[in-house]
Amino acid sequence: MPEETASPLRVLIVDDDPRIRGDFANQLDAHPSIAVSATASRSDQALDLLSTDERRTDAALIDGTATVRIIHQERPRIPVIMFTTFRNDDTLDKALDEEVSGFITKDEAAEDVAAAIIRAVHGEPVLSARPTEILVNAYQSERRRQRTAQHMRHLVEQLPPRLQDVHARLLRGLTNHQIAEELDISENTVRFMSPMSCITWATPHEQSSWPLR
Repeated sequence: MPEETASPLRVLIVDDDPRIRGDFANQLDAHPSIAVSATASRSDQALDLLSTDERRTDAALIDGTATVRIIHQERPRIPVIMFTTFRNDDTLDKALDEEVSGFITKDEAAEDVAAAIIRAVHGEPVLSARPTEILVNAYQSERRRQRTAQHMRHLVEQLPPRLQDVHARLLRGLTNHQIAEELDISENTVRFMSPMSCITWATPHEQSSWPLR
């Protein structure tokens, strides 16, 4: 992975925290591969800077999904990296919806942020530890759900045909009365067979995932 470039990458910082626009920007600018071209506290200031700067801007380091959206709309070619304190998981969801090039938390050292910017400019996705952990957990959770669903489908396939008929209609949201009419059986039989199809053929954990979609 590239960590340095022949000429410094010009980076725009958009953040309402004066410490980020001041001390941190100076630390980032000290990296040989990074040149902080400008800082702004609001999206409108950032757009003014982009429109008046005749030289290129290679990347934007931004705190705030609303600002990310505006910069993306107005300057879609500029890689945008979310730079935030990351107060809740919803921030990551919103940032990914905006197709950011990276998601970096403010506990990262300036040197690490510089390396992340360089990788993002070269088309590599960059994430800090916490958002990486969330994405890994989400992936693992989805894989568990898929395995459970696959196992449940297998269990349903092993049901006696009549129970499969009842189960299929339960998934369609039919009432016991409607199921009884379609299958030409009594409602009492449906009541007996409905829980049997869920309880006899599934573990308690699998019951919590019922019905299959």
